Amino acid sequence: MDNAFIATNLDWDHRTPTNGQRFVNRVLRKLGMHVRLSPAPSDMANVEARMNLFHLLEQTVAFGIPGDVVDLGCNAGDSSVVMQTVIQGLAPEKQVHAFDSFEGLPELTENDRGDGVYSKGHMAAPIDQFKRKFEALGLTLPHIHKGWFEQTVPSALPDRISFALIDGDLYESTRHVLPYVYERMAPGAIGMIAVYYDACVFPRKGIHPGYRSPGVKRATDEFFADKPEKVSLLYANEYSNGYFRKK
Repeated sequence: MDNAFIATNLDWDHRTPTNGQRFVNRVLRKLGMHVRLSPAPSDMANVEARMNLFHLLEQTVAFGIPGDVVDLGCNAGDSSVVMQTVIQGLAPEKQVHAFDSFEGLPELTENDRGDGVYSKGHMAAPIDQFKRKFEALGLTLPHIHKGWFEQTVPSALPDRISFALIDGDLYESTRHVLPYVYERMAPGAIGMIAVYYDACVFPRKGIHPGYRSPGVKRATDEFFADKPEKVSLLYANEYSNGYFRKK
């Protein structure tokens, strides 16, 4: 399957300057200034992160890992679109499940307030916006589970999972979903942590706090402290993604 889909069918930044930026860049070159304008980074996950998603999900299909696919924290649906495209094209017997409050983040507890990154309602995306993206691309809607993770995840997760994208942004959200997802993952299944920043592996100076989401790493590391799996890091430009393969 052609992974160019993820850079051409949605409104993600391709790092290609706009016409106005090209004009300014020409002026800057003539003035001898060694600077260049380019599109601002996406405020959500970027093309590189979606490429990681695309290739990890395709691995589970190629190796015949049994189970369905889940997107925990689907927001406006960009990740779910990639997942549905892969599954609809390569493994139509599988189902995609998308979970989100569609009201943004919940009230923060002390475990997340102390990080000073997010606030209640941050990143809210209405469910109608999610649905329109699938309609525009002629894709089948995934199973949508609207509500807080505490309300939906325990009862609505599929019994067997081959791939999971965990994008809860917060310590509490990540801590809540990991045990439920891990328990249902088939051997060889892959879990991708949407924002997993590890300064010991790849330190970044001056990046926006949202690209670190420190609560996610804390919750993930705590969970895997006594597990046989190791969380590995994948580069994704402004972001870094974690992933693990169930033993």
